[in-house]
Amino acid sequence: MGNKKNQDYPFIKETIKQRPIDKRELMKKLGIAGACGIVFGLCAVFVMMICMPSIFDKYEQRVKKKETVQITPSIQPEEKYSSAQQELPSSEEHPEEAAAGLTESDQETATVDHLKNIYKMVRKIAKEPQKALVCVAGITGDADLLNNSLLTLGNEGGIVFIKNDTGFYIVTTSDSLGEMQKFRVTFSNGKSAEGELCGADPRTNLVVIHVPAENMDEETREEIPAVPLSLDQSQEQTQPVIAIGSPVGDMNALIYGSITSVSGKMNIADAEYSLITTDMAGSQNGGGILLDMNGRMTGIIVSNDSQESTVLRAVSVAQIRYLLEMLSNGEPICYTGIRGTTISEKQSEQMKIPRGIYVDRVEQESPAMNSGIQSGDILYKVDAQSVYTMDEYSRILQNKDPGDRINVTLYRKSPAGEYVDVELSILIKEK
Repeated sequence: MGNKKNQDYPFIKETIKQRPIDKRELMKKLGIAGACGIVFGLCAVFVMMICMPSIFDKYEQRVKKKETVQITPSIQPEEKYSSAQQELPSSEEHPEEAAAGLTESDQETATVDHLKNIYKMVRKIAKEPQKALVCVAGITGDADLLNNSLLTLGNEGGIVFIKNDTGFYIVTTSDSLGEMQKFRVTFSNGKSAEGELCGADPRTNLVVIHVPAENMDEETREEIPAVPLSLDQSQEQTQPVIAIGSPVGDMNALIYGSITSVSGKMNIADAEYSLITTDMAGSQNGGGILLDMNGRMTGIIVSNDSQESTVLRAVSVAQIRYLLEMLSNGEPICYTGIRGTTISEKQSEQMKIPRGIYVDRVEQESPAMNSGIQSGDILYKVDAQSVYTMDEYSRILQNKDPGDRINVTLYRKSPAGEYVDVELSILIKEK
């Protein structure tokens, strides 16, 4: 049959050609794919618009979440310092009885020994609170050209009064540090850490600073205590107290004395606080705190504006508890500008005037002045709620927000000498 490999069959050969591209079909598919992409994209955007705000809110809340500070009484100091008080000799209450029957020389020796025992106890009580003393300096954003470091301004004494998982809360008094945002805090162990402003009250010059736990080493967090607060308002004359801090101008000073008066008042805008007056002499610009005999902070020493007196005065911690809470939590100070005095029931009867808050004066350009309140008015209602003391008025005011309005009712003396009701509305501002 011959060799078939060499045979040609041109009649069965076929050339396979590539199928031509259908451009219309391709464009159609691309169009469908694009439309689907747009639809899915719009759906994704729609879902994100709905979900993202809540996600961001939750994230922001988690980032900004901060433990709310609440100041409560502490029982621990009573137990802690009871042993120190028990160490006092029986002559503490009646030293003259113990010295009776002794010679003059022996009596002098007994008196000296008695005083030594008292001051020994004072040092023991103040030892732990003194560890909570700090030095605070404000940090500016400007650099020192000599060492290329941030400049620090001011050098005020302060004390740690709250210690929790977030760090330390420090209170100090200053008329300039309240304008700063960052601080360099030096602790009693010599170590330093950076702190941040929580809140400042320009009326009292109180400043609260927070030092985050992560800014301190473990040793400082363990070594430095927080001095407990005394929320007891029953201070009495002759009650012994201890002053620590810089009451005489020098840092880490220690003075022992007693309360001579609790009737003094600190009148500031929209508040009135009790002052504790002592028999201890101090610097005009001295600072620090008063301790009771249980080692609790019972007062914060305020600067003495009077040139005639150098005695130490302090504002009662029990009365400014809520102010300290507000400053620690960064809450704004609501302001109306009323400087008033509480009219007691006895004063009302003796002076034949209604009970309420006597307006001593109204600060210039304040919300109260703009609303029409005048000196001599007697305020007795806020939002239809009766108020008889500056403390009550302050509590109501600080539970509001800047921008809110309060409606006040007051007595005003008419030309005929009679008291008539006047109703006014005050727009609250932030101090």
